[in-house]
Amino acid sequence: MQKLTKTATILDRIFKILQIIFTTLAIVAAVFVGIILLGWLLGWNPDTIATGYETLDFGFLELQIADAFAPDKWIILLEAGVVLALCGVCCLLGRYEVKCIRAILDPMKQGRPFSREVSVNLKKMAILGIFTGIAINCVDLAEQIMLAVAYDLPGLLISEKITHIGINYTFDLTFLIYSAVLLLLSYVFSYGTQLQELSDETL
Repeated sequence: MQKLTKTATILDRIFKILQIIFTTLAIVAAVFVGIILLGWLLGWNPDTIATGYETLDFGFLELQIADAFAPDKWIILLEAGVVLALCGVCCLLGRYEVKCIRAILDPMKQGRPFSREVSVNLKKMAILGIFTGIAINCVDLAEQIMLAVAYDLPGLLISEKITHIGINYTFDLTFLIYSAVLLLLSYVFSYGTQLQELSDETL
């Protein structure tokens, strides 16, 4: 039991730091979205907010677009704002999940692994996992679609050598497995809690 409480205490400290990181990232995302919206409303020069509008980065491939074919800078910034907003939502969901983990660790620090709070917070994490997975997929999909639209990829690349450009996106459903495992664990711990309560009543 002493090892459990010690491990739970160490993990709680780690997750506390992670919770602060998620909170900070969400705030940073909100600040950048605010700057973009403010600049758009006040008509700022887009170059004062960001640079590199003429560069397309596909990870392994980087394209430099000629000035004559460069996209509207405000479209790129607004696209970035949407993606940042979705990332901020993901960070907030992640922060809340970490908060649930810390709520699970709290009774374990006190030597109560089968406390009712454990199963309750595992259920919360299972539900949050679904929302987080959907949000992450939305970030990826929005980034791909808006990149294709903002830079007009068909107009840039279609020629006699390239006749068609399509966007292929696969919705990642692995988060459902994660949520299902957490839901199963919540039932296990709920059963353990009931056994613990019966044991305490017997004693």
